[in-house]
Amino acid sequence: MSLYQMDKKDLSSLLKKYQQGNCTKEEEALLFGWLDALEAEASAEVAPLKSTDMDAIKAAMMEEMPILSTQKRRYTWLKAAAVLLPLIAGTYFLWPRQQKLQLTADWHTISNSSHHIQKCYLPDSSVVYLGAYSTLQYNSSRKVILKEGKAFFDVRTNPAQAFIVTDASGVRTTVLGTSFIAEYNNKVSRIAVATGKVSVQSGTRKTVLTPDQRITCSKGNVIRDVISSADLLAWAKGEIILRNASIYDLVLAIREHYGITATTKLDTKKGSYNLRISDKMPLPALLEVVEKISYKPKIHFKLQQDQLSIE
Repeated sequence: MSLYQMDKKDLSSLLKKYQQGNCTKEEEALLFGWLDALEAEASAEVAPLKSTDMDAIKAAMMEEMPILSTQKRRYTWLKAAAVLLPLIAGTYFLWPRQQKLQLTADWHTISNSSHHIQKCYLPDSSVVYLGAYSTLQYNSSRKVILKEGKAFFDVRTNPAQAFIVTDASGVRTTVLGTSFIAEYNNKVSRIAVATGKVSVQSGTRKTVLTPDQRITCSKGNVIRDVISSADLLAWAKGEIILRNASIYDLVLAIREHYGITATTKLDTKKGSYNLRISDKMPLPALLEVVEKISYKPKIHFKLQQDQLSIE
């Protein structure tokens, strides 16, 4: 169900489930999208509503809402929304249809279903190199949502308006003008900087990254390490360079480059592989090389059609 397919009954049900703490992650994401639409209505992105009811709702919400992080603010809005449900539901579904369409029309989706990197241009002339089997959404206000996969952003400088990338887990990266890679796979988020500086927010924690720095966010844990800017730039040209990579990193690279998900019962944190995977390297050739260089643990591959296992 999308945001604009919700009727009054659906919205009431979701708000009540949230208040009781019974919402799934997908349902929370839907409610957050609804709140984003309310906030967008109040910004310059759309024509402001004239409804005095909506003004009253927002005023009541603001009284309940101190200055908090984005994530906490959303939870506070939902708490206020649950209290003001009858008024909100009555007002939201009376929005002119044209305004609802305006909110959705500004968002566009790019999906790369091939195993080659796709070069794209955003409305502000920023460049995106979208990885294989990756999907993102963007609007004209320099906001991007990475739904899945990996993307290299070469962001055009605009001091008056930040460039913001949020992934499906809620990890938010804010920049003015820089180049960096954002990844989101299997509920793991990674941000790595090639040039410039970015601010990454995961929950209530903010981290500033400069060139050659990377952050990995998974299940509330945040890990910082280093990565070569040259490797990041090479990725944008179609090469994957792994240095001291674990089995987990290897599995991600195989999925990213060939569209095949490998399965294994081994400890994916182990391994230390140094590889350069070119855009034209066939999968069997890569597997042969990895088997020869693997050590602690020594690994073997079984490839049958599109099923790959690591033993």
